[in-house]
Amino acid sequence: MDAVSIERAITPKTKAIMPTQLNGRVADMDSILTIADKYGLQVYEDSAQALGAKYKGRSAGSFGLGGCISFYPAKVLGCFGDGGAILTNDVGIYNTVKLMRDHGRGEDGNVSIWGYNSRLDNLQAAILNYFFDDYEKIIGRRREIATLYYNGINGIDGVILPPTVNSDIDHFDIFQNYEVEVPNRDELKEYLSNKGIGTLIQWGSKVVHEFKDLGFTQSMPFTENIMRISLLLPLNMSITDDEVDYVCQCIRGFYND
Repeated sequence: MDAVSIERAITPKTKAIMPTQLNGRVADMDSILTIADKYGLQVYEDSAQALGAKYKGRSAGSFGLGGCISFYPAKVLGCFGDGGAILTNDVGIYNTVKLMRDHGRGEDGNVSIWGYNSRLDNLQAAILNYFFDDYEKIIGRRREIATLYYNGINGIDGVILPPTVNSDIDHFDIFQNYEVEVPNRDELKEYLSNKGIGTLIQWGSKVVHEFKDLGFTQSMPFTENIMRISLLLPLNMSITDDEVDYVCQCIRGFYND
């Protein structure tokens, strides 16, 4: 959904806009904030995949009233279990979230609101502190891998790649994932699997029609199309340059056959 689509979707019931900073790239926040201001809407960011990503020098999670960061093991900065963080400069949100993370219980031990068991335990915090020391190095390596992929498969007819590193001055991408849009996605996935290459389809049909039984019948053509053509390529700190080159060769081989 682009900025134009956001404005068209606003109704009298709309209270907030929640942009998702997907795959480690921040959305066009200038347009989103302009629309939010125009209609008096709040902005909350889903920055689960974007810790360290920036838009015009400003970090993901810092644009709206609040933002969320995920420390799930599959994220760029991940612990060994579930974890996450809420980012906000709003004192009211801070105090409410602080209560909600511990069953709605305050420092006096009394429960004042409903809440969850969402405390980050000391072990996971220690693991995150350990990895955080090398976080810039980790991001740098992921950007190197993304560049190798771009150089290796750019130009294949019908294959759409993420913007390359430093493709524009506004964005600093961390490449949580390297997601490509490809024709014959399912056939390519099977072909790569036969070559010993694991890939992942990040979004299944439920992401489109999860709320169908609740009366949501609105068409989402962009989302439905992405569901059919998107594929995640291997991207992690253990993959070597030669392995990335092998993946690129196999993709080229598939479309050249």
